[in-house]
Amino acid sequence: MESIREMQKLGIVSHDTYEHLSNIFTDRFDLLVADGGAGAIHGDPVDALNSDSDRVVFVHVEHLAHQFTTTFSLASSGKRYIVVDGDDSIYTSLMNQYLSNWLGEPFSDRWARSILAEDQVRRYNKGDVILVQEERTRGYVYLILTGYWDVVMFDGAEFQTVASLQAGEIIGEMAIVTGTLKRNASVVASSPVTVMVFSEENFNDFVVREGFRDKLLKRGEMRTELKTLPQFSELISTVLEKVSALCEVELIAARQERTIDDDYWYILDSGKASFEGIPLTVGDELGIRPFSSKIIGKLKTETQCRFIRFSIQPLSSLLQGTPQLNYLLRKYRISENDPAVDWLRGAVTTK
Repeated sequence: MESIREMQKLGIVSHDTYEHLSNIFTDRFDLLVADGGAGAIHGDPVDALNSDSDRVVFVHVEHLAHQFTTTFSLASSGKRYIVVDGDDSIYTSLMNQYLSNWLGEPFSDRWARSILAEDQVRRYNKGDVILVQEERTRGYVYLILTGYWDVVMFDGAEFQTVASLQAGEIIGEMAIVTGTLKRNASVVASSPVTVMVFSEENFNDFVVREGFRDKLLKRGEMRTELKTLPQFSELISTVLEKVSALCEVELIAARQERTIDDDYWYILDSGKASFEGIPLTVGDELGIRPFSSKIIGKLKTETQCRFIRFSIQPLSSLLQGTPQLNYLLRKYRISENDPAVDWLRGAVTTK
């Protein structure tokens, strides 16, 4: 566009032609395929930075510069872009199942009909960008039906993958729930992916009218906190979402004494305290601990302490139905050389 702009000033390119080409890079399309070869007769990714299109895919280039890789997608051999969709009704029951799991309760038929009235099913290739960091929302919330995504942040120099997403997870909902309307990270497909796209307006009506906003805000905050604790640091986002829906926060004021019983599993999240005279550090556990011995007795706080706690019955049900949580907690016990690990089979000899 820079070269065309100069030619327009010289009268080589008409004003109407210049305006038409400019509009291609600013109007909204479902899919914009752009030339990325650079040079005087090829495209420059900079031209598409103001594009309002849902997907911008560059061709005629082997790789994109770092500043564009979390903004645009790159075409390559084997990638497919659907122009005319087939029958997507097969995904309706899957949507109901995933949204019910996500909410922790049955997704109502009334809202299913409302949301499905404007839904779309889209397919992305590995490496495609679905959300762009720092960009304002485009009016959509995404439910992953198949495949895997990486949540990537770029600070101007380095990339950091902050989370991995998979089927059953929702993308872009927190921008609606919090009202920020801005993406804090890019989301890039790490495999071929199918997503169901909802209207932000319908999704927001659902969250507000059903009274889910506070619940979702709390879960969003808890996901971030739980990810910093060693017991949950390796969990995928889908499982972390389930765990965050179960946990509670308990604040205990400074210079207090408490008797810890076996009704809850407690994890120290912040503050200074001691248990039976032994200082505690962040991540230490009290009460009834999954796959280990319970620790009950007297707690004494020096400062205000924040504990994350789980009621044992709902937690036990989650452990039974969530293999990854079950496995990683056992793995954590082993890595900590927990003396109460008595469920290992030991060495097995074969002939």
